[in-house]
Amino acid sequence: MRLFATFVFSIAIVILFRELLTGCIARWTTEPQYFHGFAIPVIALGLCWFRRKHFLPGTARSSVHGLAMILCGIVSHVAAVWFFVDTIEAVSFLLVIVGTTLLIWGRRAFSGLWPAVLFLGFMLPLPSQIDHALSRPLQALGTSEAAWYIQTLGIPAIPQGNTILMGDTRLGVAEAFSGLRMLLVFLAISTAAAIISNRTTWEKLLMLMSALPIALICNVAGIVATAVAHQSLGPARADMIFHHLSGWLMLPLAMLLLFLELKLMDILFVQAGDSRPGVTYHAMRQPFTSQT
Repeated sequence: MRLFATFVFSIAIVILFRELLTGCIARWTTEPQYFHGFAIPVIALGLCWFRRKHFLPGTARSSVHGLAMILCGIVSHVAAVWFFVDTIEAVSFLLVIVGTTLLIWGRRAFSGLWPAVLFLGFMLPLPSQIDHALSRPLQALGTSEAAWYIQTLGIPAIPQGNTILMGDTRLGVAEAFSGLRMLLVFLAISTAAAIISNRTTWEKLLMLMSALPIALICNVAGIVATAVAHQSLGPARADMIFHHLSGWLMLPLAMLLLFLELKLMDILFVQAGDSRPGVTYHAMRQPFTSQT
């Protein structure tokens, strides 16, 4: 019954937010920094499965708070459509999903499902103001840093705005490869990894905070690899690598850096234990009694 209700409410949400979802799909297919949007719902379902053990024991009961959140989401959706505010539309979408989960599955199940439900926020594109505010500095930083490493490889390189001059070659750093693309993708991956991992809270926070530096490292590496390809393979093959394969090549590098980060944390931070032989925690807790 609850699965059927979930299916019905899901269809209703798709119909209610059809314009928002249609716009998301259009951006997923046309803007490289949002190509990961297609995978977010699938990953969210996987997180629901991994989090099933975190459900609070007891019978699932519908929560009236879910109905209140659904109503708030619908009201904010109407306001967003009326005033053409995409940010409010995205917030109302998440409100309705959270409210639906509470209404159908109750607070006991929501205690385990909430990270997966909120993870759906990664499928929504950033507001245009935030998108431009992040893209431009990341683009400039990636260009200047890549130019320095290109010079260390013996290739003359001068950064000029978003372009790297290499003799007669002008290597333009497009906005799609400014670092924002890898930042959004890797932030989603880091969040999913933190949700399913059994590490401490501060380790999970460190995993999330490392998304930005790892994304910048991968982006600079991609630009440097493209510059080297320009010199060794020619502009045609280099453009193919830069525009078609760089994202797929940088993603495994980002995953490798995350793996090395976790291994480094395992080496640096070792859980302390009692080194006294033959003494257990249970034995230490027993009161001392004398024998007569």
